[in-house]
Amino acid sequence: MAAAAAQQHVSGGDSLILQEIRNGNQALSSKLDSKTAEINQSISGLKSMLDKLSSRVTEAEDRIGTAEDQLVDLDSRVVKLRKENDFLMEKVDQLENYSRRNNIRVINLGESCEGNDPVNFFVNWIPATLGQEHFTEPLIIERAHRAFGPRPPADQRPRPVLIRLLKCQDRDKILRIAAQRSRENKGPIKYDGKPVLFFPDLSASLVKRRKEYDRVKTELRSKDIPFALLHPATLRITLPDGRRRFFQTPKEAAAFLRGTPAGT
Repeated sequence: MAAAAAQQHVSGGDSLILQEIRNGNQALSSKLDSKTAEINQSISGLKSMLDKLSSRVTEAEDRIGTAEDQLVDLDSRVVKLRKENDFLMEKVDQLENYSRRNNIRVINLGESCEGNDPVNFFVNWIPATLGQEHFTEPLIIERAHRAFGPRPPADQRPRPVLIRLLKCQDRDKILRIAAQRSRENKGPIKYDGKPVLFFPDLSASLVKRRKEYDRVKTELRSKDIPFALLHPATLRITLPDGRRRFFQTPKEAAAFLRGTPAGT
């Protein structure tokens, strides 16, 4: 009787334990389900964010690809425009120099020596200075004037004189004879005791190109090699055997001179 009661008591206790275990499992399962739902929701949110990010990355890549294509096209256009601009600038420079082909510049001629009638002064002064025998026909000068700007003080260099002749042949003759007289006199032509120089009237761009030869010209003089700077900017060198070499850039001429000893 006592044994049966004890067994019934144990059986009842087991049932309580099992019930508590079941309750605990259910509570744990409920918590796990809740946490799993939260995790799944977070994963779903992350997936949505990744999908959006992936979409934005794809869109950005497409835009970058389009921008790169446009940049390549733009680069090619810029290269083309630069070539066209260089071509047009060269043409403009040629036209400017063509418009100046009848002009000469006289440097270091005293201020006001031409008086109130500069055209008449230079019609007479140029033949008298360079040699009347070279001018069998009267010079025809269209206009003559000082370079624009205020008159400088007496202790400064006078303004250049710009002379426009009717014939380019007269311009070439004046420059040629002036250079010849300077070589014969071993110095520039003088007026009132001051050196006077004759130059062609060139564009600023062409003057710059010709000036780039200055260092090469100095080296040619030191090596006693005859040379001439031809129009527009070509250097001609005369070798001792009579051969002539022509150079379109100072770099070409300098490279040639590096292999040319003095007096050769």
